[in-house]
Amino acid sequence: MMMKKSYEASWECPSNIALVKYWGKKPGQLPMNPSLSFSLKKAQTKTSVRIEPASRRKVEFLFEGKTSFFTERVEKYLAAMSLEHDWLNNYAFYIESENTFPHSTGIASSASAYGALALCLVDLKQQVTEKKFTTQQFFQKASRWARLGSGSACRSVFSSFALWGRLEGFPNSTDCNAIPVTEKFHPAYQSLRDAVLLVDSSKKQVSSSAGHEMMNEHDFKDVRIAQANSHLRQLLEVMKTGDHQRFFQLIEKEALSLHALMMTSDPSFILLQPNSLAVIAKIRAFRQQTGLAVGFTIDAGPNIHLIYFEQDKQMVHQFIEGELLSLTENGDWLDDCIGNGPRKLNG
Repeated sequence: MMMKKSYEASWECPSNIALVKYWGKKPGQLPMNPSLSFSLKKAQTKTSVRIEPASRRKVEFLFEGKTSFFTERVEKYLAAMSLEHDWLNNYAFYIESENTFPHSTGIASSASAYGALALCLVDLKQQVTEKKFTTQQFFQKASRWARLGSGSACRSVFSSFALWGRLEGFPNSTDCNAIPVTEKFHPAYQSLRDAVLLVDSSKKQVSSSAGHEMMNEHDFKDVRIAQANSHLRQLLEVMKTGDHQRFFQLIEKEALSLHALMMTSDPSFILLQPNSLAVIAKIRAFRQQTGLAVGFTIDAGPNIHLIYFEQDKQMVHQFIEGELLSLTENGDWLDDCIGNGPRKLNG
């Protein structure tokens, strides 16, 4: 392969919110159970990568114009990737990245970060090798490469809904990468919104990586795998029929199951805060009082994601401002919605 010049690639990639949760992983950053998510619209990472020929691989990484602790993670990621993709050893990498959303807001920045970086790397591979991938090949590779950095990142490279993990009876599903879900869902689900209620922005006492590791010897490991598969199949069906009541029952059970697994790990740990539970109680009371199709999900942290539909935006915002913000840290919340996936940026 002839090295002749520098190359550049710039991509914007969203974060995503899981409805069926990924918790626990097998060697090779493969999931113990399948998961389903939808990509967000506003919560994006923008990443630009320039590579220049070099005698050995080196990395310079700037996050929002400053050096970052993430540099070491990127170096380890590229080193691991280079074992299979030797061309990565022949370049110096100059990476600049920024988020459209603040840190510690309950939105997974590693998903959007590794998604954006993987998209840039696949783009660069096309340029270096002068081999053009089909659209399907391009995003499949990006999903696979993103997974090696952060498991949930593999779902971020697709618009709307993405499924990651082998699901029996679902064609093309695999543990190696996510796939876009093109089921004929009820049109209401294309108007989903996600209001992130920031209960506590402090660093988690147990990282997600450590939590995943604890699933290896968890008492409920096999039951959880069966549960996630069952929930996923049920969710895909109710989203076709538009059974909103069952939809919210399933995603809330998934969220609470995730935290139940943490509370029954060995050692056990609790990430929910008293105000997390207070927000959940108010959401359920609001749903019962109004009859609106609203509910919640939670990632591996204390912050609550209020899931609702576009048509109910005004009433939901009034509810948030009137009853929930007093339970959040500094009255902070972010409002987002289902998105159109990643986008190539002009250099």
